[in-house]
Amino acid sequence: MIYPTTRFILIVAAVGVFALGQSGTTGAIAGAGYLFPGPISIAPGQVITIFATGVPRPPTQPVFAGAGDLPTSLAGIGVTIVQATEISAPILQVRSGVCLYCGTMTAITIQIPYELQPIMNGLNPGRGLFVTENGVAGDGIAFNPVFDQVHLLTDCDTVIGGSGPFGGRCPWEVTHANGLLVSNTNPASGGEVLIAYAVGLGATNPAVPTGRPVTQPTPTAETFRMGFNFQANALPSAPPSLAPPPLYAGLTPSYPGLYQINFVVPNIPAGLPPCGSYQGTTIVNTNLTVSVGGQNSFDGVEICVSVPQ
Repeated sequence: MIYPTTRFILIVAAVGVFALGQSGTTGAIAGAGYLFPGPISIAPGQVITIFATGVPRPPTQPVFAGAGDLPTSLAGIGVTIVQATEISAPILQVRSGVCLYCGTMTAITIQIPYELQPIMNGLNPGRGLFVTENGVAGDGIAFNPVFDQVHLLTDCDTVIGGSGPFGGRCPWEVTHANGLLVSNTNPASGGEVLIAYAVGLGATNPAVPTGRPVTQPTPTAETFRMGFNFQANALPSAPPSLAPPPLYAGLTPSYPGLYQINFVVPNIPAGLPPCGSYQGTTIVNTNLTVSVGGQNSFDGVEICVSVPQ
């Protein structure tokens, strides 16, 4: 069974901003991706936010794409990805803000086109990604096209219609079947099906058009692997090559670029410390780390599970 999401109107992936060299050129890109320095790695269908400096007329208020197919120009802003050919990227949102390293910037949230060709044996390298305003192009940034760039969403990722705090701990967007978040006060149980939300899981089978919300669950073309680590406050790690796949990994209906990963919580081992307890002087914030791995990347979520009495 594919559980529909009840939490999202539209996903906009938050990013870590970094300096790539400052330029006075219109639309020079100052940062992109999640937490990775350039050249950035991007996967077909991935949702990312890029930051451009020097845009002459950035919007004074956030501008959002409407329902349905995403446009390739919003508030006069466009983003082009150059590989063998030039491809326009669908845009979810354009807004202005301030970057720690680059001052005033324009944040543009896009979906990487599914037409992107990942690198195979040194072929299909990315030639550049650049921003245009009313047809005037700025400086570009190099990129590395990959099959997957897994990013599991947290409450600190921007979600239109509500977002979490940008300070302190960021709970992951992992829900029970009823759509409520898994937390230390609402932990998961052994044998329960949970849903984690993500971006960057790459191509689908069957293929779908870029920028268009699907009307039914559409699985990924790639098979992902799941790893489960019952330890307090453990970090994500790459699942082994023979690790089991999730129940479902694929697009969530009605939301362009949003994937969901449905998985079963394994049997909970005896002696696991409950969330909220202490190990020495360290509080147990989470006691199960679930990692999701693909061909090129992995990410994980740290959650709470009920401990058998």
